[in-house]
Amino acid sequence: MSILLLIAVLILAGGFCGWIYYRREFEVRARGVLLAARLVAVTGVVALLWNPTLPTAPRGAGPERFAILDASASMAAAASAAPSTTTGTTWDEALRRAAALADGGARVLVLDDRVHAADPARLDGLRPVGTASLLAGAVTVAAEAGAREVVLISDRRVRDPVATAAIARRLGVGITVDTLPGAAYNLGIGRLLLPATAERGETVRGRVELGGSTATPPDSATVTISLDGRPIQALRLPVPTPGGTSTAEFTLGGSLAAGPHRVTARIEGADAFPDDDERAAIVEVDPEETGVLLVSFAPDWEPRFLLPVLNQVTGLPVRGFLRTGPDRFQAMDPDGAGATGTAAAAIDAAALERLLSRAEMVVAMGLDGAAAEFIEGPTARTRRLLLFAADAAGAALGGVAAGAALTGEWYPDEAPPSPVAGEVARLAAAGLPPLTGVLPLLDQGGGAALDLRLGGAGEPRAALLLRTGGGRRVGVVLARGFWRWAFRDGVPREHYRALWAAVGGWMMADEPLAAGPGVRPVAPILPRGAAVSWLGRGHEGEEVRITVTDSAAATVLDSAVTVPAGGHFTSGVLPAGRYMYTVAVPNAPAPDSGAFEVESWTDEMLRLPVPFAELTVPAPPANAALQRNRPLRAWPPAYLVILAALCAEWIGRRRAGLR
Repeated sequence: MSILLLIAVLILAGGFCGWIYYRREFEVRARGVLLAARLVAVTGVVALLWNPTLPTAPRGAGPERFAILDASASMAAAASAAPSTTTGTTWDEALRRAAALADGGARVLVLDDRVHAADPARLDGLRPVGTASLLAGAVTVAAEAGAREVVLISDRRVRDPVATAAIARRLGVGITVDTLPGAAYNLGIGRLLLPATAERGETVRGRVELGGSTATPPDSATVTISLDGRPIQALRLPVPTPGGTSTAEFTLGGSLAAGPHRVTARIEGADAFPDDDERAAIVEVDPEETGVLLVSFAPDWEPRFLLPVLNQVTGLPVRGFLRTGPDRFQAMDPDGAGATGTAAAAIDAAALERLLSRAEMVVAMGLDGAAAEFIEGPTARTRRLLLFAADAAGAALGGVAAGAALTGEWYPDEAPPSPVAGEVARLAAAGLPPLTGVLPLLDQGGGAALDLRLGGAGEPRAALLLRTGGGRRVGVVLARGFWRWAFRDGVPREHYRALWAAVGGWMMADEPLAAGPGVRPVAPILPRGAAVSWLGRGHEGEEVRITVTDSAAATVLDSAVTVPAGGHFTSGVLPAGRYMYTVAVPNAPAPDSGAFEVESWTDEMLRLPVPFAELTVPAPPANAALQRNRPLRAWPPAYLVILAALCAEWIGRRRAGLR
């Protein structure tokens, strides 16, 4: 804000305050004093918004020195040429340098995952635990504390060198970088790429990426791939140059049992920094958490054609099952070709109930009264339902009152207003095969998306309803025979795909790639040093109790949490390790439970050190006329003056009889 604009704002604000006291308020003897108090408060607020930098030392004063000690994880790496006074790590030498600067009068700030002042007498108790070297914030804190010169004690694996140098120049702070011994030979696993889910019998393919950060390595390195703690493959990779990568692919085979499998990639042999030598990933085979689950309770051609359409348009994992017996549901191929034909692909009713309760979207076909009663409980919290009703009881599950099925051949009519009207509008003139078994709508709840007429004439009847309410989206299909459109090549098949793609898109609008109902961590493996993130979809506004235990069965978290809107919330930071969790949910037959881990891996050592020149900023001259390196908002007296003026005006107005 320029000085002229500041003056203009102060004049306008002061004039308004004077107009209030001399034109709108009752005349009191102390109004001049009250006006002065208000002007002081207004001026202080405007000055804080302007936030000028103020001198922290008189002209010619010697520079006040600060030291920023980088306590990120990479500082724990073994040094290649550490002095004999250290135990051989970069951190040991950094502590020695920080202690020497503190003895010389410098103030030491420690940067791990926050910035805090260090007690010079307790430096030996500090540990390098930070997950990233972000120096810009530390330089800002030092400047606001009155620093004119900063010594950076770091291995220079800094993530924000440009922002750090820019802030230092703007605040008038000089930066010099202390020269620490370089790290010894080190390699690290850069990435471990595996699919999050897989089907039974599928060959799971993965890729591992090796990164290097220091020179003089051997020509090659061995990376061991383990599955559930059992080594299954040894990969020989060429060692990359510093800053480069090398990759290799591997397979896990097709004999993985259903459930989660932990895959690790580990570099064999010792190096300077063990925390980047191993990475882990979880592959879920036949996961219970399904994106779209299609279940057909009666023989029909519809699943064969609808399943691949949903697989393409939703962006979620899609699974399908056909009821082949009272307590038997056979899995379908994702391409809709039919049942897989293997006994292992069949599940019982209890297993299907678990899948229904975990699905983000449920498509139920052939839904009569018995089938509706079966899925009503497991889908009580499902956010997306598409119901192909076989009778009035099936339609009632979607909140629709319908009568007995009508006979005859029914053809699409003009499109009513709906989220899919653009696709439905083209159906009436497309010459499509007729639909049958239309259930007449008895209520007037609205939401009709497709109307039919008997023989192309007569009273229109709704064949598809799309409704929202209670945090869920429900589609109810009141006609049969859509598969006849897909059975014909050309235009009918294209209209079939377009219609159900539009319905699937509406179902998943605003929430793509979401998990199903339940409370669970957002990922099976969480990053080091971050708060544990949870997702509680379907339980928004409810209080749940989360209990987390570590590998020794000790409780590390036991807390009641009200799930906020959107379902996302966090708990505290946990150290690296593997954990079990249990979530007690209201009105649930059993608590949610599972496992997750916090990885110890960090990419700090895989980053190349920033050149000294990019971090070095010249210090301002010692005889500068004005040391402008501390903004007004960092001066506590400014807030005290505003507070005192507000209190004085409030007390004076009450004593004078003003409101």
